[in-house]
Amino acid sequence: MPGAEAQNHQRMKTRILLGQPAGVFTGLILTLFPLDFCSAQSRTLRVATYNIEADIDGVTMPLPGIIAPSTNANDFAAGGVLEGIGEETAGPDAPQPLDILALQETTSNPVTVSPIVNALNTFYNWPGMFTNSLYQAVEADDAVDDGNGPNALVYNTRTLQLLASTPVDPPGGTNYLGSASGEYREVMRYEFAPAGVAAAASNVFYVYVSHYKSGTTSTDATNRAGEAAIIRTNEAIDLPADARVIYVGDYNVDDSGEAGYQTILAAISPNGISQGQGVDPFNVTNNPNINWSVDTSSTSILLMLSEHSYELEYRDDLQLMTTNVFYRNPGGLEYVSGTYHTFANNGTTPYYGAINSGSDTALNNDLSTDGPVYIGAAALYTDATNASDHLPVVADYTIPIPAPVVTSLGIAGSNLLFNVANGMTGAVYTVLTATNLSPAPIQWFPMASNVSVGAVFTLTVTNAFNDSAPGRFYTLQTK
Repeated sequence: MPGAEAQNHQRMKTRILLGQPAGVFTGLILTLFPLDFCSAQSRTLRVATYNIEADIDGVTMPLPGIIAPSTNANDFAAGGVLEGIGEETAGPDAPQPLDILALQETTSNPVTVSPIVNALNTFYNWPGMFTNSLYQAVEADDAVDDGNGPNALVYNTRTLQLLASTPVDPPGGTNYLGSASGEYREVMRYEFAPAGVAAAASNVFYVYVSHYKSGTTSTDATNRAGEAAIIRTNEAIDLPADARVIYVGDYNVDDSGEAGYQTILAAISPNGISQGQGVDPFNVTNNPNINWSVDTSSTSILLMLSEHSYELEYRDDLQLMTTNVFYRNPGGLEYVSGTYHTFANNGTTPYYGAINSGSDTALNNDLSTDGPVYIGAAALYTDATNASDHLPVVADYTIPIPAPVVTSLGIAGSNLLFNVANGMTGAVYTVLTATNLSPAPIQWFPMASNVSVGAVFTLTVTNAFNDSAPGRFYTLQTK
């Protein structure tokens, strides 16, 4: 396992701590501490939606800057925008790699998506860490090379299992993609649960990925409303009444009063069922009078804009979520307040300005190494400008995971053995230590790590017993 993983990914909110007085070799006491930093048992997930402009004007591969520096498109070990997202401190959350990447404007899975998967695995030096949904979405006329490219999805196998990839087609099927329905690019619905555990009602959630019809005419707006109605109707018919849902993608929306946007936020689905209502973290009160496509100096509007990276003027890319996710109803996926943002844009770039023009400060103080190399803010401003005409929209969520149980302790010479049960297959468990309980969680020092191969496993802390060393506390961390 790469060493950076153990030191940088603070991903579990519950830890079990043990007290060991200096020089005591027997009679260790197992104690549970209700510390503030270990009050909930959950895994943090980082989700991004990104229109990558990889099916237009002859472009089919990821553009320079997405998965490698703009200056060297083949240096995947140096990373690009996607790896830079993993370096961000988002609200209260420490840096961590992406867990879900929803894509728009790909050419196909083999041509566009597979290179992204391979580059992410190269950067993190972990073969198989990332993969993609194998379902090949289509577009109007059953083509994968029309309409600026189909939707797709990449995910982190260390943290998530993909349970299903389901196309959400108009009534009558893909023959009705286009003006007949308003849905031009096949909408995809992905079903997830945490990796290494059985899927259950308390940990399953859904992600809809869509790319609505572009354009400013009334017909274009009607088409977008048609696609939104298909999505909400599908959610109401096919999913449980209390399903946890994220609606992501390129909405091509001009203002908050537009019918398609309002359809996702409506309390009642188009077929009259009271479920699936979305919330916009940037418009929680659902103000219908916000115009995202006019010249403005308002920072509160500017920080929402995601297109174009080289001249900001539209808010096209969104992550909307059901009310139970946004308002953090216990028992499933929950939004982490304060993490929703447009990558590399905090409102310091003026309207119609480029994010690499020098005024942008979004990344200046938010980045930390979260992989083998560090990508600086200046490089990421340039990469994001070149990688696509859109900027990614990112948010963090938490999902419940089982609490590990230390069933017993063992001693082997000077080593301390932690025998653990209720583990998750494939999860990384790390023993951290500190000489007192006051340090913040990120300041605890890693002593031993293990990738669980099942529910029961052992962690060994070498040279744990030393007469001259101060007493130590130990904490078990899950990632």
